[in-house]
Amino acid sequence: MADPSPPLWRQAFDAVERRVTPRAEEFVRTETFAVGAALTRRAVTLARDSARGATTRFWHLIDLPAGTDVSRLRAQVGALDREVRRLTLQLEAERRRTPEETDVDSAQPADGPRPRPARRRTQRPARP
Repeated sequence: MADPSPPLWRQAFDAVERRVTPRAEEFVRTETFAVGAALTRRAVTLARDSARGATTRFWHLIDLPAGTDVSRLRAQVGALDREVRRLTLQLEAERRRTPEETDVDSAQPADGPRPRPARRRTQRPARP
């Protein structure tokens, strides 16, 4: 037969919880707790912003992008992606409306991609 009483650790936990819970609930409803929570939140935000600023300056000092730079670039790439999709849909809709070949389509070679432009050579500094 199983023992109906809970384990000893659970009994100890329940006893502590019965004594602590009413006092804790009373404390979290006080103005002191609200002010302390607000000050703690403000201090954490200030510390995080200070650390973020210091790391950003460090990454820029060694000529690397910081997290804010990467976030900004990701947003720009996302905006460009949406714009390309919008323009692609617009172009497809225009092509469906006008089945005849346009000047832009006829300017492209039909047998493959366009040749690449010649690459520029690296310029070396003049020797004295």
